[in-house]
Amino acid sequence: MFEFKKASETEIAERNDLAARAAEALTMAGFAVHRDVNQVSGAVGALVWVDPADDTRGGVFVQWSISSSLNDTAVESALKGEIQSPAFRHFTFVTEHMYATLTAILESAGFQAGDADDDMSPYLIRVEG
Repeated sequence: MFEFKKASETEIAERNDLAARAAEALTMAGFAVHRDVNQVSGAVGALVWVDPADDTRGGVFVQWSISSSLNDTAVESALKGEIQSPAFRHFTFVTEHMYATLTAILESAGFQAGDADDDMSPYLIRVEG
């Protein structure tokens, strides 16, 4: 059976503080920022959240959230093998450039930001203080 181990309350509080500061930096740069990973349906902009896990999966993360219509169209194209379609290329362009942009802005604001090394979410950014 899988056992989920959470970080200490102190560690989670530190992560929440870091996430709040990262969200504020992105808000100051003009981005719409969302903090509740469980309430992102329809939300577009930067998603900033804390994973409370007590291992390498835990930490503070940022990801760009595009419109559901563009996402759905890109998924349909991918399922049909049409990865050269205009919609899929646009989805890829936006995702790659927003990943780079968010990373650069967070670094400019004084954070350590980089690839989260998550195979299931290739454009996920890990933020450290």
